[in-house]
Amino acid sequence: MLQTPSLSIIVAVYNGEQFLAQFFDNIIQQTLTHFEMIVVNDGSTDKSAEIIESYRSSFETFRVFTIENQGVSAARNHGLSQATGKYLAFPDIDDNIHPGMYQKLLEMAETNSLDVATCNGRYVYEDSDKSKIIFPPERLSSTEVLSGDVWLKQALESRKFLHVTWLNIYNHDFIRRHNFSFEPGLRHQDIPWTTEILLAADRVQYTSDIFYDYLIHSNSVSHKTDGDATEVRSAHHYMKILRMLDDINHRYPEKVAKVPACKWQIAKEGLGILHTVDKIKDPALKKKLVEEIFQQGIWSLMWRNANTFRLRWRLGRRYFKLRKLISG
Repeated sequence: MLQTPSLSIIVAVYNGEQFLAQFFDNIIQQTLTHFEMIVVNDGSTDKSAEIIESYRSSFETFRVFTIENQGVSAARNHGLSQATGKYLAFPDIDDNIHPGMYQKLLEMAETNSLDVATCNGRYVYEDSDKSKIIFPPERLSSTEVLSGDVWLKQALESRKFLHVTWLNIYNHDFIRRHNFSFEPGLRHQDIPWTTEILLAADRVQYTSDIFYDYLIHSNSVSHKTDGDATEVRSAHHYMKILRMLDDINHRYPEKVAKVPACKWQIAKEGLGILHTVDKIKDPALKKKLVEEIFQQGIWSLMWRNANTFRLRWRLGRRYFKLRKLISG
C-alpha cells in the first residue's frame, strides 16, 4: 500500500523563472520525507516550465499541472484538488523558507492533532539589508493549543496580524470537511481565507520561531502599480473582501461575538479603500468610485462594523469629504 504523504506543498507559478531555483532548493533543504511537491504552472510564458522540469528528479513525488492563466487562487485550488497529503502548505515561490520550517510545523500538528500549525516570519526588503519581524514577540508569543477563534482574537488584537497562507500548514481532512477553497480572481484572498479557517478551527498552535522571509520586491503583483487603473482595481477587490468578511461573520455569529476584532477588521480594511480613493488622480474616476462605495452599501458596512471610538472618529471625519466629492 502506498504511504499517504505527510505534507502536500502546493505552489502556484506564473513567470517565476528568477525565483524557482532558490524556491526548490529551499524545499530540498527541508529534508522532508514522504511528502509531495505539487506545482501548478499558471500559464507561464517565460522559462518557468523548463526550470520546473529540471527539478523533477530532485523530489520523490513531483507532480506538475499546467493550466491557462487564471491567477494564484485558481492555481492553488487546482493543486488542492489534486493533493493527497495529510497536511497542506501554500508557500510563495519568491520568498525564502528556512530549513526546518515544515518539520517543526508537522511535529506540532502531529503531536497535538492540529487543524492549523503556524509560525513567525520576517519582512525582507529588496536591495536593502533591512528586515522586520512580522509578529513582534512582545505582541504575539508562542502558544499552547488554542481554539481558532481564541487565536484569531489574540492575533487581531495585537494589531500586527498578517492574513497569509504561507506561514501555516493545514490539516487536509479539516479543509475537506469544510470544503474550503480560495476565491478565484481575488487579490489578497488570504484575508477571508484565514479569517474563516480560524473561526472554523478547533485546534490551532503558534510558534514565534522565525522560519519564513517574505520578500518585498518590485516584481511582486502585490506591489506593482500602473496608476489610477491599479488603484481602482485594488479598491474593487477590497470592496469584495469586505462583503466576504461580513458574510463570514454571519456564518459564525457565536464565535464572532467573542472576537470583536472580526468586525474591527472590516472597518479597518475599509479605511484602506478610502486611502486608495485619495491616491486616484482622475477626478471622474475618483467620483465614480466614491459613488460605488455609497451605492453598493460599502460605507454602511464599514460604519456598522466600526466598533471602537477611534474607528468611528476616523470614518466620521472622512464622511463629509466623500459626500462633497460626489455632490460637486
